[in-house]
Amino acid sequence: MADAFYERLSALDAIFLDLESETAPMHVGVALLFDAKPLMLEHGGLDIERIAKYTLAALDTMPRYRQRLAWVPGLGHPVWIDDDRFNINFHLRHTRLPLPADERMFKRLVGRLFSQRLDRSRPLWEFWIVEGIENDQFALVGKAHHCMVDGVAGVGLIEALLQVTPALADKKLTTWVPRPAPSGTQLLRAEVEHRISGLRKLSHFGPRIRESFRGVVGVLQSGLKAGPRTPFTAPDISPYRRFDWISLELGEVKTVKNALGGTINDVVLATTTGAIRRFLEARDIDVDSIEGFRAFLPVNTRKTGGVSTGNQVAMLLAELPVSEPDPIKRLGKVIVITTTLKKESNQTAGAELLEDVADLTTKRLILDISRGAIKRRAYNVVVTNIPGPPFPLYLLGAQLKAMFPLVPIPPTQNLGIALFSYNGRLHWGFNADWQGFPDVHEFVEAIEATFEEYKRLAAAPELSSARAPSARHQRDLQ
Repeated sequence: MADAFYERLSALDAIFLDLESETAPMHVGVALLFDAKPLMLEHGGLDIERIAKYTLAALDTMPRYRQRLAWVPGLGHPVWIDDDRFNINFHLRHTRLPLPADERMFKRLVGRLFSQRLDRSRPLWEFWIVEGIENDQFALVGKAHHCMVDGVAGVGLIEALLQVTPALADKKLTTWVPRPAPSGTQLLRAEVEHRISGLRKLSHFGPRIRESFRGVVGVLQSGLKAGPRTPFTAPDISPYRRFDWISLELGEVKTVKNALGGTINDVVLATTTGAIRRFLEARDIDVDSIEGFRAFLPVNTRKTGGVSTGNQVAMLLAELPVSEPDPIKRLGKVIVITTTLKKESNQTAGAELLEDVADLTTKRLILDISRGAIKRRAYNVVVTNIPGPPFPLYLLGAQLKAMFPLVPIPPTQNLGIALFSYNGRLHWGFNADWQGFPDVHEFVEAIEATFEEYKRLAAAPELSSARAPSARHQRDLQ
């Protein structure tokens, strides 16, 4: 008989289960748009059976997607075990939009799908195959719980599922046999041993604690500050979502950063900041007096660049210069903020230290910090930017045209912004509360208008005098 199998969730993975509520599902997601013609049957529908067989075969390289949650008796820490009743038909679902289905109808469907929580008694993922999208397209709308993957791991899943050439053959089906689950006694004993071992390891953390002390203080202080009251936060959100998106040419974003300074992510944050300012101004809010408007920025902490399941991120808070009316100065201030967070404040190392200590002892440490930050509304918006493959991908010969990501929002926040770069384009996904942020499309239009402004500035003849000062120069001016 095979040995019992389980894998313990890290403290960071586990808190995404604890933070989930009736109004705030904690899954990440993506809407993938494909050219439908290579997978069309004679009667005009998609070859759903072929897609299902291919997806099932692809799971051999992604064992987490055949595993479900179990809990350590008494201590309640979650673990992964093989699901002995796994059924691909529960996770791969099929629907069709009424013809003629335009992009707006598809966005509404995606919002409804992303509103639904995942069943915790089964592997925590779903793929919806959506037919009937205009311009001979179909979609895969994917959801996976945040305790399984972060944004980078989600890109790894997409790259594992898809192909780099349209000519590759179907994947071969193999027989999968679930490994036996451990008993409750085995789980409890192993968890107690883990925590005792963790306490011993903490005795060697002295030098690391001294090196990261300033970063730990910065993380804790950021979580204690309450952000300003704006339409981006709420006492409590509804369980329903609106989903919107836009797509920009990545080359145009690079042109802006090359001409005006900073990185691609700096241009993204400056564009977002300008859009927030436009959006609030249109609602007669005094934006010039707003202080402490913060963005929650997940930062990838993988050391080798490899992709794995689970979360390997540090959570940083960046104060956005919403009160700055000048777009060049706004970009310059964003450059200072991001440079300070990445290189000087040591908050990334501080966040990693807190996560590691919690993983060796108890998740309660970072859970209480996270809950406190959410309750105080310590940040106003989530912005996460994930680099994706720069080349085209295919599903059984059908080319992937676009990929619009979703980041979950906590119960006191109305909007989350996620970005994927793919094949020369930068795709933005906007996850908004249906009730608290009904005008999400107006915010999307503000993003477009702000980026157009940066494009005009980048192309201006007086470019040399308009370029944003470097981070060091900005600090000298302050």
